Amino acid sequence: MSRQLGVILLILLFMRLVFLLTAPWGLHGDEAQYWAWSQDPAFGYFSKPPMIAWLIGATTSIFGHSEWAVRLSAPLLHIATTVMIFLAARRFYDSQAAFWAALIYVLMPAVWLSSFIMSTDAALLLCWAAALHAWACLRDGDGQEQKLGRVLQLGLALGLGLLSKYAMAFMVPVLCLAVLFDAPSRKALLGLRGFVVAGIAAALLAPNLMWNAANEFATISHTAENANLGRDLFNPEEVIQFWVDQFGVFGIIPFPMLLIALVAAARGRLESPAKWLAALAALPLLAITLEALLSRANANWAVTAYIAAPILVGFWAVQSPRRLGWLKWGLIAQTAIVLLIGGLAASEKTVDAVGLNNGVKRLRAWPETAEAIKARLAQDDYAYVAADNRLVFYDLNYYGVGETELKMWSLNASPAHHASLTRALPDTDAPVLILSYHHNFEGYFRDDFETLTELPPIQINLGPGKTRNLKIWRGTGYKRTSRKDRT
Repeated sequence: MSRQLGVILLILLFMRLVFLLTAPWGLHGDEAQYWAWSQDPAFGYFSKPPMIAWLIGATTSIFGHSEWAVRLSAPLLHIATTVMIFLAARRFYDSQAAFWAALIYVLMPAVWLSSFIMSTDAALLLCWAAALHAWACLRDGDGQEQKLGRVLQLGLALGLGLLSKYAMAFMVPVLCLAVLFDAPSRKALLGLRGFVVAGIAAALLAPNLMWNAANEFATISHTAENANLGRDLFNPEEVIQFWVDQFGVFGIIPFPMLLIALVAAARGRLESPAKWLAALAALPLLAITLEALLSRANANWAVTAYIAAPILVGFWAVQSPRRLGWLKWGLIAQTAIVLLIGGLAASEKTVDAVGLNNGVKRLRAWPETAEAIKARLAQDDYAYVAADNRLVFYDLNYYGVGETELKMWSLNASPAHHASLTRALPDTDAPVLILSYHHNFEGYFRDDFETLTELPPIQINLGPGKTRNLKIWRGTGYKRTSRKDRT
């Protein structure tokens, strides 16, 4: 089983790297933002902990700053996560369940997509899987020397996971309950070893907390604000959308199989530690469901559910040839669909031909946009270029607008993201070329600038029926607003 899995993973890694190296798509604004962070190493950033910036810094320092180098760690991390899931599942159950658990994960639609973009989820999931594997080994009663190594592994995985994304914290209450109510976990972690795990995790997280303290707890506040609890506190349509999206995250057949396996585990029909795996899968799903009901939720916010979930589904499926048959056909079908979509996405021409260009419009024509801005800058003497949109700012920062300094125009006095925190347009009497993605900010610009002259807009073709429209203004006498209520 392990040899077969190794061959499959090598093939998948090769395919994903080839696509990464040959795909024509530029960086999304979020990816460009993470790249910018990597050029300024720190223990924290406005909206995320620092791990993603460190990873991009590592790959680009070796391979340069091309788009594929920015994204390179994503497919590698997902393959490593698959290996950790296999090892954890083999500890919990057996090689057959582990084999199918690994395949369920590596063929997840969300993992296919996440292997081609740079996001915080890839590092988070590897840390979650490494922590789960360490816990599995500790429950299994390794020898004293190995047990110390697994204690270190668990502490490092938890700490580094929190430095990847605070969603790693979903694992903590389940671990605490296991220590209280699961005899093998209690024997392994109650006492000094548990304190060592907590100490290592806390020591790793401490520099990030100190960075937050020095920056008005920006990341923690941003994470809390993402909950957006100021809107109506009853949104059943958001719950429905979130759960429908999970079929696209985990798989058309694997997701309903997961729901059945969760019920089976809750009723005690699956061998221990199924109930603990079920808890690890269910907690993020239920927590984000509540958030969706009270506010909103993105499809990937419960992604930590899908480390324990493949193990639970794999073990449930191998109990019956019929279940395993359904799982096989489900994985085959979703892989065929993903490969078809991936084949279409490998070329700009095919994307345009089948009408999928709306899905990639934010990845297109940023070099052309940058060149058009450079041409405008050559027509006058500007001290700064200022963008009014975070994603536009970071894409232009990556692709470059020449020698003129790029800054972020501030909508409000309080920073809304890392660009407005660190690269805000300063008060100046010198001319500023304003790039307006939001076409309803003219009144705000007139409040902030003594003079404001509208120039011809920049329009960039993004494929059939799609255009990037940037309104252009020349402003002088800028003074940053003191207001906090502009939207």
